[in-house]
Amino acid sequence: MAEQERQSRTIFHDIARFRVQMFDKLIAPHGLTMSQAWVLAHLFQEDELTQSEIAKRMQVGTVTVGGLVDRLEMNGLVERRTDPVDRRAKRVCLKPAAKPLGRVMKKCGEQVNKASFAGLSPEVVETLTDNLFTIRQNLLDTLQQDKQDRNGGD
Repeated sequence: MAEQERQSRTIFHDIARFRVQMFDKLIAPHGLTMSQAWVLAHLFQEDELTQSEIAKRMQVGTVTVGGLVDRLEMNGLVERRTDPVDRRAKRVCLKPAAKPLGRVMKKCGEQVNKASFAGLSPEVVETLTDNLFTIRQNLLDTLQQDKQDRNGGD
């Protein structure tokens, strides 16, 4: 059991790191990094988010998102617009030049998944995915409970 525990400590990290490396390699010729593509992915799901909303969804700091948005803006893929309700807030909006990148990002993701699941039957992939969703939810529930415990049950 000790060997299995040791392996489980590294396997999730390795898989995530290798998938990011592969996606970065595939997306780089299109002038993007994985992190920039992740910002765009959130905007493709719901355009005109604030930087704070993007940061919350990505679970990173607003300063990090600000830098990513700066680079995307310099490349003509997004623009910041003043929020019509809160003039202090800026909405990040997709520009037409970003639209084709959605298809490219999807294709890159499909290639990463194809490599990841090579040699596994569709049934095994479905079971694996179901189990990974359970693991993710277990971790999320634990983190949320820890946060509630620190905040006095709020």
